[in-house]
Amino acid sequence: MSNTKYNHGVIFYHEHSGIKDIFRGLGDVASSLTTFCKHLSIQLSENEGDILKYCQKIKDGSYSDDVDIIFILGGDGTVNELINGVMQSELEIPIGIIPGGTFNDFVKTLNLNPRHKVASQQLIEAELKSYDVMKVNGQYALNFVGLGLIVQNAENVQNGNKDVFGKLSYVGSTVKTLLNPEHFDYKVTVDDKTIDGNTSMLVVANGPFIGGSRIPLTDLSPSDGYLNMFIFKEQGSSVLNDVFKQRDSMNWNNMTDGIQHVLGKTITVETEPQAKVDIDGEIALETPLQIEVIPEAVQILTLIDDDQNNQTT
Repeated sequence: MSNTKYNHGVIFYHEHSGIKDIFRGLGDVASSLTTFCKHLSIQLSENEGDILKYCQKIKDGSYSDDVDIIFILGGDGTVNELINGVMQSELEIPIGIIPGGTFNDFVKTLNLNPRHKVASQQLIEAELKSYDVMKVNGQYALNFVGLGLIVQNAENVQNGNKDVFGKLSYVGSTVKTLLNPEHFDYKVTVDDKTIDGNTSMLVVANGPFIGGSRIPLTDLSPSDGYLNMFIFKEQGSSVLNDVFKQRDSMNWNNMTDGIQHVLGKTITVETEPQAKVDIDGEIALETPLQIEVIPEAVQILTLIDDDQNNQTT
């Protein structure tokens, strides 16, 4: 087959992914991936941490000595586990992401369709692109780090309550005030600039989509070697106005009353009281945080310049 690009691809999946019939889903995906992989392994990840172990086995050759691409079928949390496995084991192997979760935020960044079958077909035409990774207290994240309201919302969802942010998600919903947000004192250092104050939410973004919605910062890029710090200063209508105005980082702080934006490569966050932290949809850490960007750390299959799937809402 002339279009075969890879010798051996491995697909990681969880049985409890967002796909209703995971085995039928795997069949759909495998039929696409076999068109450009000579050998395809399908690997169940039964427990949290399994993907980390498999990545180490791939690195030392005990899984197989010819793996040259890794696919993940799952949501943002599963993708996060793979990114941690790849970074911890220093695997310099390309990644293909196939949506199988709720928001699939980074899939939007890759311009892929939210349906796993279509996305796996698109990967045939996709090209490798380098992306930055965030290192957060020794863990790794591809998309965002958040604390405050973003964590409150995630906990509500985990507890079976409705996602109060709905389609608008974490950034800019009118229901923010209904949550009775918990405020906290913060001290943030972005590179050599220190900012302190009181807030209900801090977000550090690498990718442009959080919780299914696009951050309206037009030049936010996950491949520019910088992180985007957003500090929410006000509640209510001013923040809502801020969310719908597209603007770039040069004029963000002039146009935006309720959300301050700071660009940087290293960020430290201290809070009083100590706060839980959401990393790519997983509540996994607490403050204080030490965050740094690792430029162009991973290569991921991306559909280049296909705007029709790059959903902006």
